Amino acid sequence: MPAARDAGQAGAGTQIGFRAYLWQFRAGVIAVAAAEAAGTAGFGLGDGSIALRPFDEPEAASTRRLIVHPDAALLCMAAAPGGMGFVSGGDDGRLMQTTVAGEGQELTNVPRKWIEHVAVADNGSATAYAAGKKLGLLDAAGKPVATFDDHPSTISGLAFNPKCKRLVAAHYGGVSLWWAKAEAQQPKRLAWKGSHVAVTWSPDGKFIMTATQENELHGWRLADSADMRMSGYPAKPKSFSWSRDGRWLATSGAEVVVVWDCKGKGPMGSAPVELSRGAPVTVVAFHPRHGLVASGHDNGQLKLGRISDGSSIDLERLGDAPVTALGWTSDGRYLMAGAEDGAAAILDFGK
Repeated sequence: MPAARDAGQAGAGTQIGFRAYLWQFRAGVIAVAAAEAAGTAGFGLGDGSIALRPFDEPEAASTRRLIVHPDAALLCMAAAPGGMGFVSGGDDGRLMQTTVAGEGQELTNVPRKWIEHVAVADNGSATAYAAGKKLGLLDAAGKPVATFDDHPSTISGLAFNPKCKRLVAAHYGGVSLWWAKAEAQQPKRLAWKGSHVAVTWSPDGKFIMTATQENELHGWRLADSADMRMSGYPAKPKSFSWSRDGRWLATSGAEVVVVWDCKGKGPMGSAPVELSRGAPVTVVAFHPRHGLVASGHDNGQLKLGRISDGSSIDLERLGDAPVTALGWTSDGRYLMAGAEDGAAAILDFGK
């Protein structure tokens, strides 16, 4: 049975009200995503299943589960094009597209490989996945378009650019940029020594940022390929999230949410904004409409910070385990969260 309660917090003169719905799943939460056309939140679990909760009935007594990767672990998940389901990859080498009604389609199968990363273009025109050194590209219907194998090491992250015409793959020694089309091509390399463990492309198209094994951010300003280096993190900043306009980049990796101002030529040399101090930050998610950053912490706490005045409030405590997944619906009404031990929540902030 889910637990539900109303909550309200005051921060810098602002009253924020929400209703929290909490559950406990049997496996850890790997990813969260919203099938918005179907009105359903999806919690990708480490046991190979996707747990479903309807937004309009979050107090429902039972949780529907889709067994997507039987006898395997789910490693990544995103909302599928069209908003009626989810795309997921597992250590069985299968990329699956599954509707909330339970209709499953195997998009690809890579024998003896793990599919650890998946990215869906914002306009739904393409899906990309990574399996070892292989990058696969599918069209909106899930049909294969191209595969790109020219990477120096295992791919550690994927992202589309805002126009959904290019994608970037992170790997040892930097990143590779590809056009999202079938024609034979050579990638554009942006090099920086060391291991890059995650990648993101700014919503305004100006910057590509990676997290490195050396507890730093590295970035490239695409107008002139200039390098940027942001150091000082006590841990690897594995989670990124951009403000809608691309000005602010929020990151995990410290006991605060570290937010870089990316206006002009970029953030290097400037001091970041610090929000939501507490236990180490494990995951971040910018509100899709406002200058607010939700964060999940190592102790299970959810917080909300505001860029304009640096204030922050406690939202909800999932439990004692680290928060591993966090995401908003596109209208900013619902916040989905999940933890390493299977604790999960939907926070409804109302219309």
